[in-house]
Amino acid sequence: MKKYFAVLLLTISLYACNKEEEAAVDGSEKNTIIVGRINGAESVDLHQLTAYAYDYLSTDYEEYSAELSANGDFRFDIPMTQAAELTIVGRTPFSVFAVPGDSIHISVSSKEDIPPFNGRYQFTGDRQVANERLMVYKESFPLDVQQFYDSQEPDAMQAFLAYMDAGQKTLKDFNSEFLKDIDDDVLTNYIKAQENFYIPTTRLDFANYRSYYGLESPDADGAYYKFIENIPAVKHEDLVNTGTMQRLIYNLTYHLRSEARATADGEMDDNDMDLKAIEIATAKKNTGLLYDYVIHDLVYASLNDHNIVVYEKAKEKINSRISEPRILESISSRYQEEKDLLKSPELPEGAELLTFESENPENYLEEIVANANGKVIYIDNWATWCGPCKVEFKEASPQLHQKFEEDVEFIYLCHNSERRAYIPYIAQFKIKGKHYFLEDEASEVISRQINLEGFPTYTIFNKKGEIVQSDYIHRPSYPATTDLLTKLVNE
Repeated sequence: MKKYFAVLLLTISLYACNKEEEAAVDGSEKNTIIVGRINGAESVDLHQLTAYAYDYLSTDYEEYSAELSANGDFRFDIPMTQAAELTIVGRTPFSVFAVPGDSIHISVSSKEDIPPFNGRYQFTGDRQVANERLMVYKESFPLDVQQFYDSQEPDAMQAFLAYMDAGQKTLKDFNSEFLKDIDDDVLTNYIKAQENFYIPTTRLDFANYRSYYGLESPDADGAYYKFIENIPAVKHEDLVNTGTMQRLIYNLTYHLRSEARATADGEMDDNDMDLKAIEIATAKKNTGLLYDYVIHDLVYASLNDHNIVVYEKAKEKINSRISEPRILESISSRYQEEKDLLKSPELPEGAELLTFESENPENYLEEIVANANGKVIYIDNWATWCGPCKVEFKEASPQLHQKFEEDVEFIYLCHNSERRAYIPYIAQFKIKGKHYFLEDEASEVISRQINLEGFPTYTIFNKKGEIVQSDYIHRPSYPATTDLLTKLVNE
């Protein structure tokens, strides 16, 4: 949230491929091709690259992996429907502009003493100048707000606001000078979006961050947020600036929830909070895409939590407010998908929904050990609202289960969650293993027994029924987890 630009350290060479016809940004899908070679991949122990493309309609990043050959060659084929800022990650990320149908070519020097904007990165092919200039733009960006986020000085808020007020002119002057020799529409749109939306995005981001971490922050319904009414209308071409626009939508959505909660006289449940936030958003006069996406994200979050109540209650307001057909269709199709899942969740073969025989939660872990019949035990402590838990469920957890299916007892304990979402998540991610839903009292007992500090936590028992590890580090995707389980199985 705090650091806007990543440090670029990865050494890559990308070579040319045949140019496809440049696609207009009309929503039609074409592949962007990135092929290349990592020079000296073996020296940095790198075997794979991952490209990330943010999808505003799924509210998530699409991931594309490229395995490296023996000499470091790789290839990405990324389907795209509009111009976008892609992020490619080996060890650390870097950004690349792409338009549907592009071929992306870049050569990167391994000499880290060469500045990123002065020869380390050499582009050819489609978007050559735009990507070279993007590198310069990010390295030269004149504003740095990181110093203010964690400040506990008495005047931290005032100092930040003064910096932002001065920063608007600084940014405008910087962009005006930078655009003098730019004739690429994609880069121009990126820079204009940065000028229009970086300041309001950062003001929201700063306030949300400080509120979350208990630092001095403005009241959710206070005068600080009057600037929101002056945010320019968001246009399709602004969305190419993924970093800023995604942060703007996310932070405004977060703020509207806080504002909704501030209107309540007493406690407000999540459904009422989201419904109030949607009511606030639908009343806004901004005529661009911003509130279309904010409302979309509010609804999508509840649907992703296997909750269709919010959409069903707010459907009329949503349909009358959102003007973009693709956004309405995204919500409607996601709702139908979720409705079908809730009606008949299909558990995968090998998934068991169990309850403990003992009535005393103090005995639950002993019962798990007794039922394991001397196997190594791997307990995944998760919650339905836990994002990192679900990231592991997608690929890493099934892969770990497959490796040790015969030798390890896989247990899933669902804590601090609403029961309505418990089974649908197991069905959605096709989680094999033995599943238990813990009521709050039982969760408190087991959390104490395994020293649970957050979610997810992974608890590993040896064949003797002794806890060997209980932490976040030994997640399914962590290579050392496989090593530890192998060692325990072979004891």
